[in-house]
Amino acid sequence: MRGSTMQIAIPAFGHNRNFTKLWFGQTVSLFGSNITLLALPLAAATQLAATPVQMGLMQSAQYLPFLLFGLLAGVWVDRLPRRPVMVVADLGRALALAVVPVAAWGGWLSMPVLYGVTFVMGTLNLFFEAAYAAILPALVPASELAASNSKLQTSAAVAEITGPGLAGW
Repeated sequence: MRGSTMQIAIPAFGHNRNFTKLWFGQTVSLFGSNITLLALPLAAATQLAATPVQMGLMQSAQYLPFLLFGLLAGVWVDRLPRRPVMVVADLGRALALAVVPVAAWGGWLSMPVLYGVTFVMGTLNLFFEAAYAAILPALVPASELAASNSKLQTSAAVAEITGPGLAGW
């Protein structure tokens, strides 16, 4: 039977330049985030012999900004252009993370340094996520929203699978 078939618009790679930039940037960011997810606790355990309490405090420092600044971040991000907020947050996370190898090389790596790094990264992650949640519908037409979300989620899944392995390496 010849009937109607539902057609989903799948944007071609590079077709929507703004979405392609978002997708590429988000993919790189996701790989970095998933590597960091294991790398920081691994550094704390292997380089600093962190105790379970210290590891718990470090994990808490990552999520404390959501409790402290969550509502403020949403209101603030809604008043700003989202793309610059995301770029600044990503660059800030990279700089905060760069403190760890510099501190290790300089001999001043400590748990308070890791607490600070994870707190800063958590704060910047909060602002990034607030901007990211609202940017996709502004970049792609409604007909391409499902396919675009699919591409972003595929990147997220690949990063989640490979990121921790890369961190261990």
